[in-house]
Amino acid sequence: MPERSSATAPSLERPLSASRFGYNLLAGIAGLLFLAWRQSADPSNPYDNGLQAGLLVAVLIGLHEHFRLRTHRNPSSGLDWERAAATSLPRALVKLLGLALTLGLIAGAYALFPEYHGAFYQPFWRVLKTYGLGLLALAPFYIWWLDGRLKQPLDGYWHLGRLPWLLLVGKTPNAEARRLIGHHLAGWAVKAFFVPLMVVYVGQEVRGAHNAWLVLSRGGYALFEFLFHLTFTIDLLFCVIGYTMTLRLFDSHIRWAEPTAFGWLVALMCYQPFFAVVENQYLRYEDGIVWGQWLAGLPLLKFVWAVVLVGLLATYALSTVAFGLRFSNLTARGIITDGPYRYSKHPAYLSKNLSWWMIAIPFVATSPGIAISNCLHLLIINAIYFARARTEEAHLSRDPDYVRYALWMNENGLLAWLGRRLPWLRYRPAGAVAVGRT
Repeated sequence: MPERSSATAPSLERPLSASRFGYNLLAGIAGLLFLAWRQSADPSNPYDNGLQAGLLVAVLIGLHEHFRLRTHRNPSSGLDWERAAATSLPRALVKLLGLALTLGLIAGAYALFPEYHGAFYQPFWRVLKTYGLGLLALAPFYIWWLDGRLKQPLDGYWHLGRLPWLLLVGKTPNAEARRLIGHHLAGWAVKAFFVPLMVVYVGQEVRGAHNAWLVLSRGGYALFEFLFHLTFTIDLLFCVIGYTMTLRLFDSHIRWAEPTAFGWLVALMCYQPFFAVVENQYLRYEDGIVWGQWLAGLPLLKFVWAVVLVGLLATYALSTVAFGLRFSNLTARGIITDGPYRYSKHPAYLSKNLSWWMIAIPFVATSPGIAISNCLHLLIINAIYFARARTEEAHLSRDPDYVRYALWMNENGLLAWLGRRLPWLRYRPAGAVAVGRT
């Protein structure tokens, strides 16, 4: 995609969001009601219940986008609906080989790395056996259907499937083929890393919310525990949807992946298993004292603290809801400009980082030295998230819609006043694009 010239001055208006927050929220509520019903009927299967609820949400949003928003006809979908379908059987078979090679590489990575051999990922393997074969059986039909409608049918699947033959005859792929293969593998690497994590996490949060609900009658902190797990359940339902629904049929496919090693580094170090090393060995900001204990003797302040904290966690969850089918780290899949993103370019990062200060209260410790150390460690983690925000801005600035959105936010965002006082915080398209060059 051509880079935008810094000399071009985009109109200062907020572009239409790639997904509709209001409908996503309604679909999410329907999914939660379904999940509550499934959990009450069979609380022993939080993973299946959570994934089935996520499937319902995805179907509802997908129907809305197809029939109401008609996202499949967006120019960015890469589909041509004006001409008759022209599927090529040999080309589709090469693409199926490309898919098989992709899945083989992922399976090899799972087999190679000990991280995926322990008990933590056992729920994911069980879920994969339950649902994976059905999805795999649908893949040839989708590839066949899609091949005849692509404006550019020689995609990453095709080039990867053709690669063994090229190597066999002593040829190398050209620059465009290497670019498409790299883009293809980067997108699948994102899914291979995050889907197992999100599937495991969503089951854990469903179980946590269910257990907290059972003791809700105790009131007080039990209510906070329930709302805590509920917000993360909502977040993770949409995470699982986002990482799996990368389909041109809904214009929710991966346009491109993060092009810089630094962007990948600051993103991955915020997730397990990497964050465990970062936190335990370098940046431990918790010392066992939490806000509930600290404010135990101040019930009114404790209540206000809890309300603000739940508000931050709800903002975090609703930021993920705003993506609908499109949530994903490290990839561009359409620009989101409504919901919490109407007020901030990074509402999830802001609310998450503020919530950590309120939950861990690193400034409260057994000694001033420990308190200073805790605060410095959390400040460094905040800085890592700031770096993530900056790399994402550079990454997304390849899309002119994001440039218009970010410039609009400079003047109309909730923190626009802060940017006017601290100009280095303001979005600058020329610098952002330069950072994201490959």
